[in-house]
Amino acid sequence: SSEVQVVGPADRVVALAGDDVILPCSLKPSVSAEDMAVEWTRLNLKTRNVHLYRQGRDSNEDQSPSYRRRTSMFHEELKNGNVSLKLTRVTLSDAGSYRCFLPTLNSQVKETTVQLIVGAVSQPVISIDGIKGWGVVLKCESGGWFPEPEMEWLDSSGTILPADGPPERHRDSEGRYAVRRHVTVNQTDTNRFTCRVHQPEINHLKETYIHVPGVVFIG
Repeated sequence: SSEVQVVGPADRVVALAGDDVILPCSLKPSVSAEDMAVEWTRLNLKTRNVHLYRQGRDSNEDQSPSYRRRTSMFHEELKNGNVSLKLTRVTLSDAGSYRCFLPTLNSQVKETTVQLIVGAVSQPVISIDGIKGWGVVLKCESGGWFPEPEMEWLDSSGTILPADGPPERHRDSEGRYAVRRHVTVNQTDTNRFTCRVHQPEINHLKETYIHVPGVVFIG
């Protein structure tokens, strides 16, 4: 006789721009939601409707335009109490709080909130940028990141190298970050150096390494 509740994910949902993502929402214990109404809305959005399911079918006439033809529910799973929403081709502007609300559910807990974090990543590019004394100046560049990433240089044993000043950064018109950082390296037994770009919030890391030919150091 335990009361049915609407349950969301324990943690926030992380997706990369361009991916498809599932915003989890279900009834516990699992009873059929086929004959219930399900309203997926976006908090703090003017046209808040993201996806509506009513009277056994999807009903999206007043859906927010930015979600058109990008939302779906798992109709064959409704009988198991799964009212999760699938969102395709995620964009950075999809990030935010989503409400899964079952207005017709006879229960204290009719809704839950799902937090969606959207990130973007790209592979760093390394180039040789000049000679400084006995050392070689390396440049690492990586654009198209969101949120803002951290960039560091490492030697072949994974030790962080002191870079030539702080990273340079700028944002493009879509709000994505580009980062650039220089390091001056001296000849080692391997001449192998790595540029690592890391975004802890979305837990993504990209690395590129370069092998500098010994002849470059001789100048």
